[in-house]
Amino acid sequence: RLSSFLAVLFALCCLPSAAQTTLTVAAASDLTLLEPALKQQFEKTNPIWLRFVTGASAMLAQQIENGAPYDVFLSANAQFVDQLASNRKIDPANVRGYAVGQVGVVWKDGKQHRLNDLAQNWVRSVALPNPKLAPYGVAAQQALEHLGIWKTVQPKVIYGENVRQTLQLFESGNTDAVLTSDSLLQDKPAQLIPAAWHSPILQKAGIVTGTQNRAAAEKFLAFLGSPAARVIFAKFGFGPPS
Repeated sequence: RLSSFLAVLFALCCLPSAAQTTLTVAAASDLTLLEPALKQQFEKTNPIWLRFVTGASAMLAQQIENGAPYDVFLSANAQFVDQLASNRKIDPANVRGYAVGQVGVVWKDGKQHRLNDLAQNWVRSVALPNPKLAPYGVAAQQALEHLGIWKTVQPKVIYGENVRQTLQLFESGNTDAVLTSDSLLQDKPAQLIPAAWHSPILQKAGIVTGTQNRAAAEKFLAFLGSPAARVIFAKFGFGPPS
């Protein structure tokens, strides 16, 4: 009984107080590992409770288009934010670039290989984010086109809906290699794909026009450009927006 009481007490203590604003942030899947650090750093100096809803940028953008009650959108694809801003679903005056992503590759054997080896016969399957949904998929395809091996590799590709699902395909043992967001590969022997081989993965944030928490949303948007946030993004392999 005592343990149950303490568990309930702990849960109540962890709930946001009545004076706190809860800010719901729709966040791209490549930010999954950063979210705890961003939340902790932001809440240190703001009486605002952050709640992240993570998913494919394309899916989140569609939800915002359909009126989902998010306050802020952190997209891995700048075009989704720009499109929503043109439709006034995102406030055009409150849009900013917050990071530039990088593509990493990991091999099933844990070794380092040339990216050209994806075209070899011993590589039977490769996990890639769907280019129709994820900018990392576009960048990965562009990199393979740059090397002239896309037509050989394409038949081997198994697509994930987003970068996180793509990594799960690899981790389940279904593919021999994975190309996905480097931010999800921090505990793996990942190789970075040169940024010059693909278009920049500029990521943008915007405030949802229908938010009831505009002041809090503006504080969070400003925080994303702060030195403290920059340190967190850099730790997980993101570059600063140009």
